[in-house]
Amino acid sequence: MSGDSCPCNEPVVLVPGLWFGRPALWLLAWRLRRLGLRAILYRYDARAAALPAAREALARLMVSSGARHVVGYSLGGIVVADFCRYHPRAYERAVVLGTPFRGSRAARRLYRCPALRGLFGVAAPVLIRGLRPGAIPRLGVVTGVKPRGLAGCLLAGGAHDGVLRACETRLRSARDAVALPLSHAGLVMGRLGARAIWNYLVRGRFGD
Repeated sequence: MSGDSCPCNEPVVLVPGLWFGRPALWLLAWRLRRLGLRAILYRYDARAAALPAAREALARLMVSSGARHVVGYSLGGIVVADFCRYHPRAYERAVVLGTPFRGSRAARRLYRCPALRGLFGVAAPVLIRGLRPGAIPRLGVVTGVKPRGLAGCLLAGGAHDGVLRACETRLRSARDAVALPLSHAGLVMGRLGARAIWNYLVRGRFGD
């Protein structure tokens, strides 16, 4: 892709987060299709699939679908970042939205309750400690800064999206980054998030 032209049915793989799976990305997929991107939803169980297995399954899907672009939401962004780190030649551009690179304060507090630990499964370590993937080429990071969500009471101080603090999504080595007035769910439900993804995948930058 070059310039500002629409990629016209260019395939892009969407990687969901922890609890809501692919249905959480249906509206985003529809919005991206209207913008000319053919969304392919990646299927995996984040509570049961360890990160290396999820990463390699994503790599196989990228090859089989012919996609050169990938988008990860929330914990799915960790899978995308790990994929990009191990397979730098297998993609052209990648975007992550609301991804806990530095771990999640809300997750740490919830995990203290033994009755809730089963909700996290094998994803618990990365949600608690985060992932520092180092330099990742051609990666854009989207952060929400509209505090709406059930976990807001667990996020004292600083900008947040209702689930993650803005500082928890920071990745210094990102190619570009943008903060949007969206909640954690709004990142994949609103038009603003879809447009940000389109801008980066098509133009290589978030700004117009």
